Amino acid sequence: MLVKRLLVVVISLAIGFGLTVAAVYAPFIADTTLEEYGIYYTFFTTVAFACALAIWLDKFMGTEMLPK
Repeated sequence: MLVKRLLVVVISLAIGFGLTVAAVYAPFIADTTLEEYGIYYTFFTTVAFACALAIWLDKFMGTEMLPK
């Protein structure tokens, strides 16, 4: 169970960072770079995306981290 939970965290952070990079570099949204966006904004945007993804991954992977 611990391995599944760690996998949920790693997958959600990786996808969250990928979504952050995609949103920052998208020309129709910001047309900026990660250096201009800033490390703190990048971190908190990644965490926000990761939390949203972790909820779905918790459900589909059956890790039961969240209460029912």
